[in-house]
Amino acid sequence: MSNPRGIIDPVPRLFQGTWEGENKIVVGIDIGTTQSGVAFAFLEKGQEQAIQRVTHWPGQEAQGLTSKIPTLVWYDADKEAVSFGAEALSPQAEEDAEDNGWSLAKHFKLHLHPTSMRNEHGLNLDPLPPGISLLRVYSDFLGYLLRHTQTFFEDRIIDGKLIWQKHRSNMQFIIGHPNGYGIREQSFLRTSATNAGLVTNATAASCVRFVSEAEASVHYCIYHTNIGSRLQPGMNFAVCDAGGSTVDSTVYQVKGTRPLLELEEARASACVQAGGIFVNAAAEKFIRDTLTGAALHQEDVVDYAKRGVQDFEKSLKRQFSGGMEAKSVEVAGSRVNYPRIGVRRGHMSLEGATVRKFFNICVKEITASVDEQIQGLNVSHILLVGGFGDSPFLRRVFKERYEPQGCQITLTNDSTSKAVADGAIIWSTASNVSGRAPRSSFGIETSVRFNSVNPDHQGRDIITCPSGNEKISGIWSQIAAKDVVIDARAVARESFSRAFNTPDPDLSNFEIALISYSNKGEPMWARDKRGLLANGFNNCCTISADLANLSGALEPRIGVNGNKYWRLYFEVCIRFGGTELEAYLEWEERGTTRTGTVTIIPDDPVEE
Repeated sequence: MSNPRGIIDPVPRLFQGTWEGENKIVVGIDIGTTQSGVAFAFLEKGQEQAIQRVTHWPGQEAQGLTSKIPTLVWYDADKEAVSFGAEALSPQAEEDAEDNGWSLAKHFKLHLHPTSMRNEHGLNLDPLPPGISLLRVYSDFLGYLLRHTQTFFEDRIIDGKLIWQKHRSNMQFIIGHPNGYGIREQSFLRTSATNAGLVTNATAASCVRFVSEAEASVHYCIYHTNIGSRLQPGMNFAVCDAGGSTVDSTVYQVKGTRPLLELEEARASACVQAGGIFVNAAAEKFIRDTLTGAALHQEDVVDYAKRGVQDFEKSLKRQFSGGMEAKSVEVAGSRVNYPRIGVRRGHMSLEGATVRKFFNICVKEITASVDEQIQGLNVSHILLVGGFGDSPFLRRVFKERYEPQGCQITLTNDSTSKAVADGAIIWSTASNVSGRAPRSSFGIETSVRFNSVNPDHQGRDIITCPSGNEKISGIWSQIAAKDVVIDARAVARESFSRAFNTPDPDLSNFEIALISYSNKGEPMWARDKRGLLANGFNNCCTISADLANLSGALEPRIGVNGNKYWRLYFEVCIRFGGTELEAYLEWEERGTTRTGTVTIIPDDPVEE
């Protein structure tokens, strides 16, 4: 039927209508640097789909609709977790901590960031409580989130206790994380979830899934704003998720809108460490330096600076829009006056230009990252989300910078929620992103026949195979290219063969190292003649498998010297286009294609 008025049908709204799959509970989790949140959905066949945000957290009963809680854990002298979230900020907790020698775990997400991200700002990390590992903190905090989520679910869903119990063993947990996270961090989070009791060792691989915070935020925005009605095939839009520590930027291209919305990353996503805590750090340094310059007692400097940055975080940071008029933060009681440094009645005066400097370091880094993402692409909308995305100043900068370029800034109006937790739920059922671009190239090291007259082959270690052939290793075999979009469903197959001198070899352990290459291009060699990884290459993970089930696929062969040997052919199949690396074995046996499982072991695991 023609459409004479040229009206474009809006994209079907995500997470609407009845659920037609099997009954299940999906839980979305966002552990942020400063704030965390949880959402869930009980998906019941034939019933309307609905997201529930977990609220009424202990210590926040008076703020019933708030679904964000502080990411904090107090540990007592016996190394037991005794206070979490909003309760950890209560006067009672502060008093108990001081009286009983408790230690606070805060900003602990920064300890999980990849080394490259941590080194970006020369961060001074808040130390973890003595004798408490990062794995322990994450496990304890995840356990706390689950306990309250269960209570909230059972109290607010009809027959909640029975439903929770019935679906507990196959409950799906979707954990959001920054764009910059990879196999190392995902493996750590999965172990934390297992230790916290969210899943068992047997169900961890299938019941814990990951989504980037930016991708979750895209799904949140399509669900909660009118951006869906604007999306048309071929158009590009960007999402900037400005959080507590990291700011993720991704450009998506709309591949199709009917029958389902289909998105694809236009290029590899970006992740910079320029979140809201760095604004706090700049404010705290200025306040502390100003107080120190007035020759106050050190104890007063510490107390006043702490109070000042708390007030800054609570009020001025959330209100500042860039105006040059004087502002103030409360550093002490009303009887405290130090006119020389602008402290009157306990309030320190701050010039608008000074406050702007607190923000500018981060804002400049954020806009540089977004500029790089949208360069050369016709981007019509930029979605600004995340806790720091609520900043009036950051919003003003985005509007002034990008709207003259034809980019409309779309904001969310719900600062009480964690967009990632909601978006993770929607993503789990919709998964509208059909292609993603890896941030590095991935491949393996392979071998070739030794050629004595090739200068590149000379000086390398020679391996003599059971077949009698001489080979050298160190050749780079690229499987996935940096910044090139890969279909989420695409499987990359890498063929392997192994030769043995016996028809009954030990097939128990096969390992292949997956290597990443961060530079541009596709080099010939992954290793130099000394056997060291060449510049730009890094070990990523080891793919390990038990090949015992492949014994029936061994084939007899005759070597170059007339000797008999046995060869095994198989393929390692890898999906790079999803939100996490997936791999499995595939081989032919008597005309039948068979598959087997593998284990992915990060090369540089997080210290536990």
